[in-house]
Amino acid sequence: MSIRLEHVSYAYEDNSSKKNYALKDVNLEIKKEEFIAVIGHTGSGKSTLIRHLTGVYRPDQGEILIEGEPIYENRRVKARISYIPDDLFYFLQADTMVMMKYYRGIYPDFDEKMFFRMQEFFPSIDVKRNIRRLSKGMQKQVAFWLAICCRPELMILDEPVDGLDPVMRRQIWSILMSEVAEHKMTVLVSSHNLRELEDVCDHVGIMNKGSIMIERSLMELQG
Repeated sequence: MSIRLEHVSYAYEDNSSKKNYALKDVNLEIKKEEFIAVIGHTGSGKSTLIRHLTGVYRPDQGEILIEGEPIYENRRVKARISYIPDDLFYFLQADTMVMMKYYRGIYPDFDEKMFFRMQEFFPSIDVKRNIRRLSKGMQKQVAFWLAICCRPELMILDEPVDGLDPVMRRQIWSILMSEVAEHKMTVLVSSHNLRELEDVCDHVGIMNKGSIMIERSLMELQG
């Protein structure tokens, strides 16, 4: 899926009624099948940008188009997107199987056969155990497992491998690259660690103070 942001701004007021810009005049274009990393320190605006791309927030100014359509309150486009936030949420008593059935009911293209095939990649996950009792790393694995089985055309990940061991990190990136190549999926990853993404991403956008300061192909950026 292609993404275009044109002059997107979003502000909030502090206790003194002063406007603070979480996003300021952001322009970004992502083509189909690209793997882009948005890099920036904490507070640079990465998570706010992602909440706009997923249609959670509506910009104060500018336009966000995914496949040429506005994303805000657009259920048809959202059904083609998977999103893994940094702060995961699961229902209180839910295990992995319960969440799988929940995702299957929401996403029309959810691939249940793929879900069971991929179980071998997550051998440490007890699918009948309450997810909230799993470690943070295991909860991340469950989130990725469910999201990839939605067969998304666009996958958005906010700090996706935090809390994972090096072996699982490599496995996650390998699965993502395979899906990009085989199913022409577009991927946007938010991270503070460019070094970790050097082997997987095509483009990099560097954020600071709510703006994308530079956006280049990885090859150009390295040069």
